[in-house]
Amino acid sequence: MKAFLTVVLLTSTASAQVDQKRIDAAIKKGVEWLKTAPSPGHEHSKAEHSDELILLTMIHAEVRESDPRYKALLKRVLEDPPYQTYKVALQAMCLEEIDRVKYQPRIAQCAQHLVDNQCSNGQWSYGTPTTYKEIPPQPPDVASGAPVKKPGAIDFGAVKVKPKVQRKIPIKAQRDGGGEGDNSNSQYAALGLRACFDAGISFEEAVIVRATKWWMESQHAPEDGGDKNAVASGGDARPRGWGYKGAGDGKAYGSMTAGAVGGVVIYDYMLKKDWKKNPIANAGMSWLNVKWSVNNNPERGGDWHYYYLYGLERAGILYDTNMIGKHDWYLEGAKLLLDAQDAGGSWKNETWDTCFAILFLKKATRPLVATGGGK
Repeated sequence: MKAFLTVVLLTSTASAQVDQKRIDAAIKKGVEWLKTAPSPGHEHSKAEHSDELILLTMIHAEVRESDPRYKALLKRVLEDPPYQTYKVALQAMCLEEIDRVKYQPRIAQCAQHLVDNQCSNGQWSYGTPTTYKEIPPQPPDVASGAPVKKPGAIDFGAVKVKPKVQRKIPIKAQRDGGGEGDNSNSQYAALGLRACFDAGISFEEAVIVRATKWWMESQHAPEDGGDKNAVASGGDARPRGWGYKGAGDGKAYGSMTAGAVGGVVIYDYMLKKDWKKNPIANAGMSWLNVKWSVNNNPERGGDWHYYYLYGLERAGILYDTNMIGKHDWYLEGAKLLLDAQDAGGSWKNETWDTCFAILFLKKATRPLVATGGGK
């Protein structure tokens, strides 16, 4: 009883510190900083900019499409040929959010790139360019509907109803993407494939089967640390997490585990399976509970902290739970982010961290249950 009262007290205190006005103000201030922020490249992937991540953040922060920075970002995203797994996945997510009917042909190119770059073991690496078939545009015959409230514990206002997909575009793999990749690229590939799937792009079930097999085989063995009885909502599995590579290469840590849970759930959604009954997803959620932290990236420290928080947001929403064990993941994470925002509006004066922080605060990930997945 005492433990229960303590949890209630902590939750009530956090709720009082995470109010709607403060969240909205933080997001608005962060977006204003992003409007003049640099768009850094990525050394390892050779990506020249991160326009897709900034654009995705602005879309979910409800920046007007007439905004000069928004227009410039979208223009360059569409002018660049699809390349690099992270960027292609984020591009598909952006275009599916903006107008999945209007941009369906380009989303199909994103799907082709992702399918062609899947490694033989089911992972993704940074990827290499591929070829695309020309797909004629289809004039949208269903306009966006009236505003509706976006699902979530906190109401962020109204969003458009997405136009109904009028046609399916099948995509088949044209090549093998190599031998192996990493779990960071792989978790973003899952997000991109989900956006393509929701935009009416279909691909061979073998793609999903290989990806699911990899997540199953790369999950680390059950850990003895922490409370063995602490499990996630709806789960009954012992804690098991993921690292950057496979189960035998380095230890499991937070950002890879949160992202992997999201990937496992997405593939169950595509296969019309109930992810709440998936022991792999449940073991991952249990690991996040046992290793719980919003103050750093569990088992990794401060490295990739905000990247981890965005992964945690996706895991919570995709798995469809407000609680991870006894932790209200949103309230605890939001409080930390609100307290950590710089006076100028950024987080750590870094573009990527600011984007991840806003995406978390906005609860940007769309629930899979909203479209009937897993139920």
